[in-house]
Amino acid sequence: MPKRTRRRLVLLGLTLAALAVLIVLWPHANRSLTRQGAGGAPELSLVLAARDIEYCGPATPCGPGSRTDTIFYVRLLGNRAWVVAIPRDTYVEFNGYKGKINAVYGFEGARGLAQAVEQVLGLPVDHYAVLTLDLAARAVDAVGGVTVYLPDAMNYDDNAANLHIHIPAGRQHLGGEEAVGYMRFRGWVGDDLSRLDRIKEVVLQVLKRALSPANWPRVPGMVRDFWADMETDVDVGQVLALLPQLRGLELKTATLPTREEGVYLVFDDAMRRSFLAAFLGIDARPSVPPPEARVLVLDGSGAGLGAAYARGLERLALPAPEVRRIRLQEASKVLVDTALEAGGYYAEAVHLPLVSRFRLYYDADVVIVLGRDLVP
Repeated sequence: MPKRTRRRLVLLGLTLAALAVLIVLWPHANRSLTRQGAGGAPELSLVLAARDIEYCGPATPCGPGSRTDTIFYVRLLGNRAWVVAIPRDTYVEFNGYKGKINAVYGFEGARGLAQAVEQVLGLPVDHYAVLTLDLAARAVDAVGGVTVYLPDAMNYDDNAANLHIHIPAGRQHLGGEEAVGYMRFRGWVGDDLSRLDRIKEVVLQVLKRALSPANWPRVPGMVRDFWADMETDVDVGQVLALLPQLRGLELKTATLPTREEGVYLVFDDAMRRSFLAAFLGIDARPSVPPPEARVLVLDGSGAGLGAAYARGLERLALPAPEVRRIRLQEASKVLVDTALEAGGYYAEAVHLPLVSRFRLYYDADVVIVLGRDLVP
């Protein structure tokens, strides 16, 4: 693991325990926060970024750094949200700067970073929120922790940065500090891209837990607490006023596809257009012929839900999927690698979040994961 990783920050989008309120409530927000999108629905876009850490000396942090090593573009339309993770090594040319997008914040600030993301994606960005490291642990602890599944153990020690990650393989429930280590770890295949996959997984859990009825009474205090430590152009008062109007959220996440060129990650216009059309343009309905895809159902519910879901898909005139029962599982979701159109179709059909992964380790185009969270 490169020495520079000691200063990398994880996505504090996991602190969406606070931002979840904005995401879910925003259709009722002050109209100045939104514009009218397709079909008349209010539309909003924002950049969520996480600042790294500067060190004055061995194991001596000076405070938030000037790089944003995790960057998310979020588009909201009605009660639907699309989240695009932008790799930190993505090459950008902006206001005379040429280099990795994670350095733009240090030169141009939060608004400049938002404009750089606009340039990369060719999409408008209305607002921004830049977060710091300690918020990640606080957010995870605030919702009672997260449960993850590790195919292999995570072991890493960096005494200079006082970073020690030791998490056994298998199903683990992590508190805030452990969750930060889980997200910062870069020792597996895929390095930064696989790290983004883990971050997106935790985002889904934090959102789900934050928005559960059990946590509703705590949301106002959580919002005030987290907002005080965020750099954002969204006023907390506009959010707090909306708490009684919580609404459900459909969430899809993916990572901008890139290819390596030296120390940078790059993409061409055709690659970008194809990705955005497949991901942001998803509007699948069971009445429309589904894209051809190999579908696998992983049933970790412990209640035999896999067979019921397979029958339900058949009733929708979809091909019968393969069903496998497994013992250890993550939260329920629909996983894809590059088959975004098919994944979006099946996510709509079974009403589960769509997550694009860096790499799928299954012989399937679409994997429907059924976890214990589906069992009352």
